[in-house]
Amino acid sequence: MGKASRKKHLQRQQKQYGGSKLSAALIELCEPFEPENLSAKEFEKLIALAAVAWNIAVLPKEERLEKLTAFIETMPNMKEELKSEIDTVLHDNSKDTDFAPATTMLHFIGAMIQRKDELFPNDIRLVLNYNVKDCPEGPHLSVSSAPINPERINTDIIS
Repeated sequence: MGKASRKKHLQRQQKQYGGSKLSAALIELCEPFEPENLSAKEFEKLIALAAVAWNIAVLPKEERLEKLTAFIETMPNMKEELKSEIDTVLHDNSKDTDFAPATTMLHFIGAMIQRKDELFPNDIRLVLNYNVKDCPEGPHLSVSSAPINPERINTDIIS
């Protein structure tokens, strides 16, 4: 696709979703976490989690838990941390339990999914790829996306 064709395609896509670029939507999704105060590396980590949450949120609600579980399976220590924390909660009578990083991450992703549903309920673009570049003005985000066909959802959208 030539440069002019890509530009027209992008303009049609932006018009369809209220004129917003997906990169701007992801930054808005992250707003409660003050992305403007983060280093480029921290910002990139925040965007990575936001992209996972966004892609899960475009799924029908009945498929989200399955995709979140698949995401947990891909994380090296997350599954073990969650099992350990559940065992601790079930076998320890004290109510003073700190959340493991894995549980904190799940709460974070859940909050991002809820926020995406509230702010962008009709935006069904998938985050295909993103790039964070460190610039003098602060981190710059670029995102490539594709619209999703609601009747035929690709099951590999969060990996």
